Amino acid sequence: MNEIAIVVISIVVLIVGVIVYGVVSTTMGSEEDVNENYIPDRFERMVGKNPKKKEEK
Repeated sequence: MNEIAIVVISIVVLIVGVIVYGVVSTTMGSEEDVNENYIPDRFERMVGKNPKKKEEK
């Protein structure tokens, strides 16, 4: 049972770490984020999405 708890906590820490990295890196300007969704464009291109600038309303 302890192993399951360790795995779940590790997965949560990993996911939170990726989210924090994305927010901090785009806010500080070290990563480009043209569509301003706090996901670096480099990551979006890795998963096959094309980051586009948000359209003005």
